[in-house]
Amino acid sequence: MELPGLEGDVIALPCGGGQGGDLYALFSCGAARYARIVLADAVGHGFTASEVARQVHALLHRYEDIRDTAALLAALNDTFEPTGHVPGAPLHLTTVVTATYHRDTGEFNYAYAAHPRMLFWQAHEARWHPLGQGLENFPLGVIAGEAYSQQSVRLEPGDMVLTFSDGLTEVDSPEGEQLGAKGFLRLANQIFSQASPPASLHDVAGGLLGAVAAYHGSERFKDDLTLLLLRRSS
Repeated sequence: MELPGLEGDVIALPCGGGQGGDLYALFSCGAARYARIVLADAVGHGFTASEVARQVHALLHRYEDIRDTAALLAALNDTFEPTGHVPGAPLHLTTVVTATYHRDTGEFNYAYAAHPRMLFWQAHEARWHPLGQGLENFPLGVIAGEAYSQQSVRLEPGDMVLTFSDGLTEVDSPEGEQLGAKGFLRLANQIFSQASPPASLHDVAGGLLGAVAAYHGSERFKDDLTLLLLRRSS
């Protein structure tokens, strides 16, 4: 895919069928001067989770003019009401990561609602590291009026950002050991150290998914998986 100043690739695998609770949304805004990226993960699987994800998607279009990432999360949270929610029943919570990228400056602003931290690849260092220390916040649907924080990083040509749902970090090995955030980071560094730039984003993303499947010992996963890889264009 192509966005203002970015190229990208996405792999999305619903768990156990054609519908799942993961949602990714990409927008080109401001006369193609900046891009918005959103990845949301509704708790649960199947039709119920997909209905919650559909509601989040509708709200994203309602608030498409809000450029500030933290303000967008606050607006989503304040109007988020899972379809069919019954008072006293468990909440259908949703984690979200959202970011805006400005083509001219390379500025990448991002904020989290309890979503796994993105990984940032600096081309001159040739390694991944997590983005957003201390930005965990609450997921959508916990409490109205929640204030979210955001951070910013500058992307240079060749720099990349990897965002993903927690299905990729919560996989277990055949022995029952969870991969975890540190294990996923280790796999990402191993896969990308083997790729010679300019590597195909699709091939590298597929290689990372394959490494997670190898750790899991199966290509059948117990949760929805979404992996979105972005690279700043030359």
